[in-house]
Amino acid sequence: MQLKRGLPRESCDFCHRRKVKCDRSLRARQGLASCSQCSLRQGPCILNDPTERRTRRHARQATHGGSAGVALGDGGSRMVRVDLTQGDNPATSPFASASQLEPLLPLEEDPSTLIQYPDDMFGENFLGLSRDNIFFLDQVFMGDGAGSFEWLGQAQDAHHDTQACTSADDQIRNDELPRQIHTEPLQQFPWLDSVVDSNNAFTTALHCYFKFAAPWLPILLEDAFWQDYHNGRCSPILASAIACRGMPFTTVPDKWDLQQRFAHDFREAFLGAQSTASNDGTIRLDNVEALALMVNFEYEDSNSPPLHSNLGRLFLRHESLVMMMLQFRIQERVSTGTDSSVALARARERRVLLYWHVYGLDAFNCLDRKQISLIPDKDASDKDTLPQTEARDFLDAVFELAVIARTILQQLGNNSARRRGIESNDVHDIYARIYQWRNHTCPRHLRRYEESPGTVTTHDNNGHSTGIQQHINLHRAVLWALEINCLMQVECFVSEFGIKESGDLRAEMTRSRVEYECLRALNDMLAICRWIDLNTICDEQGKQHSLVDLAPLALRNVCAGLCYWACQRGIKAIQFSSTKAPDTKEPPINSQNRPAHAYIENAQLLRNEAAKATSHRDTADILERLDKQIAALKAEFDNDPVPGD
Repeated sequence: MQLKRGLPRESCDFCHRRKVKCDRSLRARQGLASCSQCSLRQGPCILNDPTERRTRRHARQATHGGSAGVALGDGGSRMVRVDLTQGDNPATSPFASASQLEPLLPLEEDPSTLIQYPDDMFGENFLGLSRDNIFFLDQVFMGDGAGSFEWLGQAQDAHHDTQACTSADDQIRNDELPRQIHTEPLQQFPWLDSVVDSNNAFTTALHCYFKFAAPWLPILLEDAFWQDYHNGRCSPILASAIACRGMPFTTVPDKWDLQQRFAHDFREAFLGAQSTASNDGTIRLDNVEALALMVNFEYEDSNSPPLHSNLGRLFLRHESLVMMMLQFRIQERVSTGTDSSVALARARERRVLLYWHVYGLDAFNCLDRKQISLIPDKDASDKDTLPQTEARDFLDAVFELAVIARTILQQLGNNSARRRGIESNDVHDIYARIYQWRNHTCPRHLRRYEESPGTVTTHDNNGHSTGIQQHINLHRAVLWALEINCLMQVECFVSEFGIKESGDLRAEMTRSRVEYECLRALNDMLAICRWIDLNTICDEQGKQHSLVDLAPLALRNVCAGLCYWACQRGIKAIQFSSTKAPDTKEPPINSQNRPAHAYIENAQLLRNEAAKATSHRDTADILERLDKQIAALKAEFDNDPVPGD
């Protein structure tokens, strides 16, 4: 609740941001310097932190207004300490080898302009995610930018030994831990006793996840997982989720039944862990990673307890994942069974990767459902302008496209657009952002070029390739599909809410451009499908996997959505041609050059491309719905009389 004017705030910055009750003043009378919330998280309890923008703004206003300002240090600026660790001992931090001096920030400046990024933060890059975007994501989910400064300062030397993810003290404890998860998987999943070659089934599923499912959507780091896995500190919840997601790519008999068993094990363990967790607003990092993996999974609840089914539908949803990221403190250290604890491998890098995943997933999920995001829009104010610099790699490119997706929802799906129609300028602004992303923001090695009409090429155009080039082709296809999804979503908003009439031709021009951009996106996706057929990924046994099979949420679903749209568009074209006036001056057409015939061919091509996601059980249901739409288009085509016949 708001304080009355003139009353000073007594709650600390942490409790104030999260709107929880703060007992700072009460504990101060008892001689304690920290409130209960900050004491639990083992972090600093700060009141009116001078690094916050709100505090700096008030300080500037007070200074410019002539009131007495705070005393400043040498050089006219106050220097403050910033801490991201939230309780981690610097001596046992994964970045303990770096400088132990915490960065200092002037009071008067904006932090985003003051970060002195080390040139070799993670060697060449951190999976292609720029430091500006790391800082932005930290602001979104932490509420301020304090956390990133120490990390960026301490990470300067961390890349020299990426495998040494724990300090010497932690490593001594890790060597004493039992390696129970790796050596005894049957103790974690007793029902595997009835499975033939059970050890191989479990470990094969884990390896298949990182080999086939993880490259296009890197929710967690492979080397960090295996390090925790072998040292016995990996959460069984995360192991169940990874095995579930990797099982479709195995050749194990009854793999669908095993996938459901692992999924039910995850759900039961996750709900049990949340019910028994202490009420301190914390959650383990690897448990959140597991939830991120299992958000979109379809459970078969015929033989499961109703309690688990109902709780799963309530708490294992996308909205729950976002709320946990916003409200819970992610715990990077796990207990060893004694009073000591150890840090998870590469915990801070995994947390940033989780921020990237949740932000992007939420942006596209809300755009598809046309619902308001739980992530506050005010945190994205710095990203409102068009990006002027080229993204570093795949993660940067996806992030910038996610910002555009959020902008589409904010500009075209707001209350004013729903009531009065969409402003023409907003539509053209969205197209300008998408074109800016395609031609300038997207990294050069991930862009697509049109060598000839209907043919997509890249700057290297290697065709069949091996190694890292295969993953680059997968990243290209995913980015192109996400861009086309954004273009089609613009048409969806315009079809639902319409264009606001302005009394001139601008509304009509905008409708014509929306139609043109959709048809161009459809034609581009057809060319991308042909390009995908030439670029497959081969495993060690020589088996080829389509890129659609490895990235179903992006490639398969976009192909399916465009197939449905092409069918609806073809039906409307047939109905329009059949209602033309008989005295039309247009030349007679035959069945081979009618537009509807082209829509049938295009829809069939998109349907066949979506069918290549053979490793996923729900592909059959998608194909069944697409076949019905194509059959309806063909029936309309056969029943339509052809002029001139």
